[in-house]
Amino acid sequence: MPSQAFGSGFFHGGSQPADLELLLAGSSVLPGQYLVDVYVNGNLNSRREVDFRINAKGDDVEPCLAPSMLREWGVDPSALSEAGPREPGSGSTCSRLAELIEGAQVRFDVAHLRLDFSVPQAYMLVGAQGYVDPSLWDEGVNAAFSSYQLNLRRSENSKLYNNASYLGLQNGINLGGWRLRNESSLTAGSGQPTEFTSNRTFAEHDVTALKAQLSLGELYSRSSLFDSVRFRGVQLVSDDAMLADSERGYAPVIRGVAQTNATVEVHQNGYLLYSTSVPPGPFVLSDIYPSGSNGDLEVTIIEADGRRLVTRQAFGNLPVMLRKGRLTFSNSAGQLRSNDSQPVAPAFLSSTLGYGLSDNLTGLLGVQAAQDFHAMSLGLGRNTLIGAVSLDVTQSSSRSREERRQGQSVRVLYAKTFANTDTDFMLAAYRYSTEGYRTLSDHVQALGQGSEMQQIQSRSRARLDLTVQQRLGHQRQFGSLYLTASDQRYWNTRNRSQSLSTGYNNYWQRLTYDLGLTHTRNTGLSDGKSDSQLTLSLSFPLGQDVRSARSTLRSTRERNGQHSTQAGLVGYLDEATYYALQGGTDSQGGSSGFASVSTETATGRYDLGYGQGRDYRNLSLGASGSLVAHAGGVNFGRQVGESFALIQVPDTPGVGVANQLGVRTGNNGYAIVPNVQPYRLNWISLDSSEQGADVELENAVQQLVPRRGAVVLSRYQVQLGRRIQFQLYQADGSPIGFGASVESAQGIRLAMSDPYGKALALLNQDQGVLTIKWGKQSCTAHYQLAPRNKDLNYENAVLKCD
Repeated sequence: MPSQAFGSGFFHGGSQPADLELLLAGSSVLPGQYLVDVYVNGNLNSRREVDFRINAKGDDVEPCLAPSMLREWGVDPSALSEAGPREPGSGSTCSRLAELIEGAQVRFDVAHLRLDFSVPQAYMLVGAQGYVDPSLWDEGVNAAFSSYQLNLRRSENSKLYNNASYLGLQNGINLGGWRLRNESSLTAGSGQPTEFTSNRTFAEHDVTALKAQLSLGELYSRSSLFDSVRFRGVQLVSDDAMLADSERGYAPVIRGVAQTNATVEVHQNGYLLYSTSVPPGPFVLSDIYPSGSNGDLEVTIIEADGRRLVTRQAFGNLPVMLRKGRLTFSNSAGQLRSNDSQPVAPAFLSSTLGYGLSDNLTGLLGVQAAQDFHAMSLGLGRNTLIGAVSLDVTQSSSRSREERRQGQSVRVLYAKTFANTDTDFMLAAYRYSTEGYRTLSDHVQALGQGSEMQQIQSRSRARLDLTVQQRLGHQRQFGSLYLTASDQRYWNTRNRSQSLSTGYNNYWQRLTYDLGLTHTRNTGLSDGKSDSQLTLSLSFPLGQDVRSARSTLRSTRERNGQHSTQAGLVGYLDEATYYALQGGTDSQGGSSGFASVSTETATGRYDLGYGQGRDYRNLSLGASGSLVAHAGGVNFGRQVGESFALIQVPDTPGVGVANQLGVRTGNNGYAIVPNVQPYRLNWISLDSSEQGADVELENAVQQLVPRRGAVVLSRYQVQLGRRIQFQLYQADGSPIGFGASVESAQGIRLAMSDPYGKALALLNQDQGVLTIKWGKQSCTAHYQLAPRNKDLNYENAVLKCD
């Protein structure tokens, strides 16, 4: 068969190509760096810059790889030293894939910028999906920060003014691998003293060899078998986030309905964890992270007219299931520190172990000991065809006031997703305790205050908690149902607490609707009462755009016959600013109105709300954000999470970050990316779309792998200069055609000529010497630029060989 060649005569409108050898190579890609999507064995792994070079034979352009890159993509590091031949690559850290892994293949799809690697399964890490080798974990830079949430509220009821303020702080200092943390709050209000409360203060460090966290200071114990207690001491807890495909933890979702512009407070173990203002209507809070692993949440809705609704929501671990051979542990020791003025603070020890006995069976063992108290717990977790279920039994023995009591507590946890019916039992729990059973907190309270009978009556006898999510029809075409319920009874008393929240939501064409019912009942208590509320909410968009304003209608009816109707309008003033307007009437002839606006900026979130009714007026202000001090200066940003990132673009303010609304570099060239995932690959991409033509970002996409609590730094290189489009000529004046390379005096490629013999380059000097290469020829060319015209994105000039 005759050889085939590409006819360069088909080029029209420009000069003849200078050299098409590189363009016609087997990969059809020119040497250089390309931002590509990396697929490993058919799965999208990452997006990164990859350097493509001409191979040693000079007949193809191939990706230049380093062993560290393959380790990041899940290749077993031992395979890199045992498999395949070892021929030197084109550089000390650059090799071909075939040189690194025997039998591996690579293919590059130029049209879609997709780089596919096929690696034999024998050379891949087992269960490596999402896992990053500990050698790549970054402890970050030294930094100090404070993340805050501020909520100010002023209300007037019957000509009586009431002011309330809340400032929640999460402070931190990172030094090397150590993280010092403090969680505290400052509250003040009319008729009450200003109070500063510190919830936790501790230092923490990774223990990589044990896949665990070591903590010292004021802490909350973490256990899947015992309730959390606050203590001062030391704690060593396994961290499943360090493992591949592990359970990443559980955060509760709190639902409720506010009648007015209300404040919602969340307490755990007597400490205020969260406070925020919500507009009238249903609300969902999903960004609450309790201090301990067990312990009920107390939710208080404070209405604008002063009414308070208090409910309790269970919070606890799902059934503990571990892979075969996997060991988890939680060990705490120190001195108990109650949240109130308890005179008794005994030393204590708590330890919990979990072990995967088989593929479907997990064993649990826990012990607790303190002054005149000890408890032991045994449990089993089983994965069955109908879901994961665990059973644990705890035996306690305690002595107070010269009287010894013993008892048992039995707990059953259950979780299951039924694929056939699309049903989630997110948490179903039942606990029964005998009369003599005490938790460690019960025991300490009995030692410090109150009579024995009071202690007996305050202890739970039985409790049932249930959360269900049911999707109806294929892809939720018939909507979904949700249910959260709790029932608790106590010893030697008729006291009983019940709560229920259920609802149905769906849409019809462009109309969405939600029907919800909440019910609380407290019997046998001095302030015992029952309350029920039925709410119907409708929402309809007023345009076709996803950010179009929406009209809303909400109708509420309570058990006592009272009812209210509210109509409103919500939407966006711009990409980052959200507004809400609402007005309505109630069955008592009163009218009310509410307006709010919230905006997200690079320095935080800001909220303003005002509501007015027949007997009240209410004004609320909110702000949240962070202040971060580091070696490069001080930056303000949004509220930061447990781990976050600093990006540095030297001498270039105003550079945005992709998928981070409003985040931009400040005058010092730094910006705060408020959340990154620990022990996982995080891809940070700069958004240079709004940068001028005189700015060129190099390697605008980088990956970070932070340790837990780390403040990681991502540095980006930027080149500033003038965009010049050169027309290339040989020394005799003849034009240089398509495919010529323009390089700096240091040998760095700046541009390649187009079919018209023009090359667009970014230069940082107004005069100098460049090298032009085409085919097997090359020459040097001096240039002298005219005075700069800042009105042009690029300027034209002639570059002629000397």
